[in-house]
Amino acid sequence: MRPSLRQLEYLVAVADTLHFRRAAESVHVSQPGLSAQIQELERLLGVRLFERDRRRVLATEAGLAAAARARRVLAEVDRLVETARGHSEPLTGTLRIGVIPTVAPYLLPRALPAIRRAFPRLRALLHEDETPRLVEQLEDGSLDVLLLAMETDLGDAERRPLFSDAFLLAVPPGHRFATRRRLRESDLHDEELLLLEDGH
Repeated sequence: MRPSLRQLEYLVAVADTLHFRRAAESVHVSQPGLSAQIQELERLLGVRLFERDRRRVLATEAGLAAAARARRVLAEVDRLVETARGHSEPLTGTLRIGVIPTVAPYLLPRALPAIRRAFPRLRALLHEDETPRLVEQLEDGSLDVLLLAMETDLGDAERRPLFSDAFLLAVPPGHRFATRRRLRESDLHDEELLLLEDGH
């Protein structure tokens, strides 16, 4: 037999609180009901998950390992529900967005309020990082969408241009380019430049 999702929720609640009464309150069930389900789960798994006496509750090594896996299972179940709902109601649930630091402070303060107004049932979770790590997280499924430079190699991932951002050159007042309105990339070949380090 397999543990029920309810039993896994109870396991995580007890592991998080190390207190049966508080755990029961957090999952809206009676303490005797929660205790009975934890005992049934221990019987089903054939291991002791918690050591308890009148003063305290301690998770066993098996309990810690089981709770860690239970958290992942419950997170996957939540994603399953969100995916199903997303097909009936697009742009609801959680959208995990990765964004590079050179874009985040300029775009997000303007974009997020507009997104909240347009899609009030969408929960945007933001993760700021450098491009290579964001791409890894897109590939392993921990992020849903990225805000990056278009030149990034994303393999088979779909891409959409949002806007074009001009490059500006700052030079000292006496520099030979100080009076020029426009430059070509080739004009900079022999110039010493200050740039962001690799990865940005």
